[in-house]
Amino acid sequence: MTGRARIKEIASLANVGSATVDRVIHGRSHVSDATRQKVLQAKSAIESGAWTVRSPRPWHLKVILPEMAGLSTEYLAQCFNEFGALGNAIVECAFSPKLEPAALARKLRNCGSGKWDVVIFQALEDPRVRDAVSYLNNRGVPCLSLLSPLPNAPVIGFVGSDGRAAGRTAGLLMGLACPHGGEVVIISGGQLYRSHENREMGFRSYLRSHAKHLKILETVLGHDTAEQNHENLSRIIRNTPGLVGLYNVGGGNEGIVRALCEANLTSEICVIAHNLTPRTRSHLGEGIFQFILHQDMRLMAERAINVCLNYLINGQSDNIHVPVEIITRENLEPRDSG
Repeated sequence: MTGRARIKEIASLANVGSATVDRVIHGRSHVSDATRQKVLQAKSAIESGAWTVRSPRPWHLKVILPEMAGLSTEYLAQCFNEFGALGNAIVECAFSPKLEPAALARKLRNCGSGKWDVVIFQALEDPRVRDAVSYLNNRGVPCLSLLSPLPNAPVIGFVGSDGRAAGRTAGLLMGLACPHGGEVVIISGGQLYRSHENREMGFRSYLRSHAKHLKILETVLGHDTAEQNHENLSRIIRNTPGLVGLYNVGGGNEGIVRALCEANLTSEICVIAHNLTPRTRSHLGEGIFQFILHQDMRLMAERAINVCLNYLINGQSDNIHVPVEIITRENLEPRDSG
């Protein structure tokens, strides 16, 4: 490895043995994905010159995201991995079954071994999750809630968008797009994400005050899955001839698209969804979706890491709101989605 990072340097930065580094560098088996990720991040940080701090060991950050939660979450994990290679910290991403509080609580409690300096996680609104955060806090492992806040829990802060403001923005857009009135449906992943609940409240609040010509139907729970969203929306379309708008506060967009296509309503109903991905970009360009409310996942990862490091170095907690962008087919830019 002449002229490059030495095995001992990588091992020290990644906090693993030299033999493990050798197996990763030479592509051998018997190395977990998480360990391989740490070694490659450390190698990249040293060779790029990004890692200049010499300390007993680098900061170790654990990120827990929902499993099978869509392209935005996959891109977010990728961004965390890339920032981990810049040398400020070693970042390990792990996944927990989507919308399962008990599983997330177990994942959190498993981070109490003393290996991790901070745990970043997408919070679920559940007492078991709050108890797990308190458990880690008592063991000296601070937690940062990401994307969805967790009030009344001992977290060091929150990084994400203002859900209520996003919902009110969706209400404004829906009111403008449907000036002649009609019925509007909200599709939600459920009540486990405080951010989704805030989006729904903001949307309803705006329509009640400023778009009284629109009637809001009961919120439909699709649990962020394409299958349930397809089934629910197909039923709503059959039973609601006056449907003019749909606001999806969570995921499972492909089921919505399928239901609209089957009913030949892709140009008849105003659809507002969240997060620009290659798929939602395509639906926007085709005119199936009218608006995407987007939060920059790269900026999300960067600010989350900065909040954690600021806490570790300076002891300062912080809440950071990432702006919500309004994306339409008219302002799509040739940039990476996410």
